[in-house]
Amino acid sequence: MIKFNRKSILVTLVVFVVILISGLVFLTAGKGNKGGGSKKGKPTLSILCFQGYAEPAWVEPFEKKYNAVVNVTYAGTVEEHFTKTKAAPDEYNIVSNDSGRVKMYYDAGLIQAIDTSKLSNYPKVGEFFREHPYAQVETGKKFHVPITWGDQDITINTSKISAAQLAPYLSPDGKTVSLDILIAPEFKGKTAFFDEATNVTQIAAIHLGIIPPTNFGPGDWDMVADRLLEWKRNARTFTIGLDSEFGVMSGEDALILLGGNNAPLNLKLEESGIRDNYTQYLMTEGTIAWIDGWVITKPTSGDSLDLALKYIDYMIGDQGQAELAELVGFGIVNVGGKGAYTETVMDAVWWYGQDISEFPVPLYIMVAEEDPGRRVELWNKVKATP
Repeated sequence: MIKFNRKSILVTLVVFVVILISGLVFLTAGKGNKGGGSKKGKPTLSILCFQGYAEPAWVEPFEKKYNAVVNVTYAGTVEEHFTKTKAAPDEYNIVSNDSGRVKMYYDAGLIQAIDTSKLSNYPKVGEFFREHPYAQVETGKKFHVPITWGDQDITINTSKISAAQLAPYLSPDGKTVSLDILIAPEFKGKTAFFDEATNVTQIAAIHLGIIPPTNFGPGDWDMVADRLLEWKRNARTFTIGLDSEFGVMSGEDALILLGGNNAPLNLKLEESGIRDNYTQYLMTEGTIAWIDGWVITKPTSGDSLDLALKYIDYMIGDQGQAELAELVGFGIVNVGGKGAYTETVMDAVWWYGQDISEFPVPLYIMVAEEDPGRRVELWNKVKATP
């Protein structure tokens, strides 16, 4: 028979309480950073982003300056960013997001308004980006702070295609090329373009004069499908991402490329010693542009929210913008950083060195489309059609 006394009962209760408290601490530690999470007593900032937006060159000094821990998770596509955030919004504090997807995050209840009055560098952001309604989902509130932008344009192997061959498609100043080059019979089997529904449907719309390219009317869908089929039947191949674009152009599988990686592509061509063979052209009819920036997840608060605002503020300041200009090469939103562009980028995509309001051809910012799913279906149908 087991005997109990007050001492044994007290010891048992103490052990039980210790176990209970330990369990609660463990559970709390696993809740992510929604309330100003910390690691080893330090405040924590968790970032989900494209590679190039949270590099050690500036993340490590940021950690030291604020005695904080920054956790970085990379995602390769817009869709992956959204999927990860939706699955675990309290695991991330700030997420890189483009102009066309802000509303999707907002509609899913994933993001919170950003108090730009707490961003000392926000007035340095160009007026175009501060005033453009691309991310306006609630009047008077900002849910997205831009950091960089990029357009879609055409790369041509001008060592293989002569000036005389190009002349019918070039503007009088020779700086832009018509989208008609993608359906020119003399270039059949020599063109390539990216396999991405949003981009190709919008640019095909521009080619047809359907403006804005994000809002199709009832008769526009068939017209766009027919134009894309013309592009496809004249093309040699499709591309997917920077490495694919580089491989197609450097291997001369195609001589004309409609793509979305102008600056990084030219940097890779330069590294390979062959960039002099290529020329970058904007499209005479106009083009589309994405605007990448930061959103803050709804659960973020406390120290993590404070760090999120500090990190965003750094990225739109002169130094942060210079880091992006040098490393990524795309357009920046604060001209204070433009001095860091490499000579290669300024020679190939010179328009990134000037204010976006001075863009030399019609420019349409990528915003939420009327029916993204239908656009994907349209493009898939075109690809499946002989």
